[in-house]
Amino acid sequence: MIPESPSLPLRPSLVDEVVQSLTRFIRAKGLRAGDRLPTEAELAKSMAVSRNALREAVGRLVSLGLVEVRRGSGMFVGGADTIRSCALLLRSSLAISTGDLVEFTEFRRVLEGHAARNAALKATDEELAELKALALAIDEPGIPREESLLRDQAFHLRLMAIGGNRLMTALLESLLEFLRASMDSTTASPRDSATSQHLHAAIVDALCRRDPDAAEQAMELNRQHTLQRLLGKPSTGETADVPHSP
Repeated sequence: MIPESPSLPLRPSLVDEVVQSLTRFIRAKGLRAGDRLPTEAELAKSMAVSRNALREAVGRLVSLGLVEVRRGSGMFVGGADTIRSCALLLRSSLAISTGDLVEFTEFRRVLEGHAARNAALKATDEELAELKALALAIDEPGIPREESLLRDQAFHLRLMAIGGNRLMTALLESLLEFLRASMDSTTASPRDSATSQHLHAAIVDALCRRDPDAAEQAMELNRQHTLQRLLGKPSTGETADVPHSP
């Protein structure tokens, strides 16, 4: 059984929560570029927050291109087109909510499951050795938590580069802020190395056995663990459940 991680993600700051509330408001109302937003006073009252917190949140959204402030006229949804606004949003972890991370984790299932299957079938011996070294480096004793997160990220990006296609790799790289935020939110401090080692060893073992089904399932266990942590629940995955080739 994978041991339960010792701590849950930290609660976001008030300003982070206001940013998330504003982005949800824009989405829920189906507002488009140029649409007027409620006044500062109305938003502060409806969210029960101070104007200072609201102004700081609006400032973040202005920097992302999602909100435009026109002197004497009020606040409006940013003038950039939808694709540009979304791209800017993805690049800032300040505006990434837990709900966004859950959706991103669900999206990773498609990309990384496919990559794991392909890598099991097509990776060279040298590439498999590289992935094994990257996986072992993630939980090297004595390294700072931040360094382990960077190594974890490097493992997943390299696996995608080996087993995915160029478009899939580019997609995951374009969502790098989501990957970073997801790992940071679901990784205990200090890092739960025993869990991490179980999850990554299962992936590497399946790849080295050239078993695409087991590789996909091992990657799914990794994703499920992340999802459970995001939802504040103990992980129920077991590396022993990953089948071995006969």
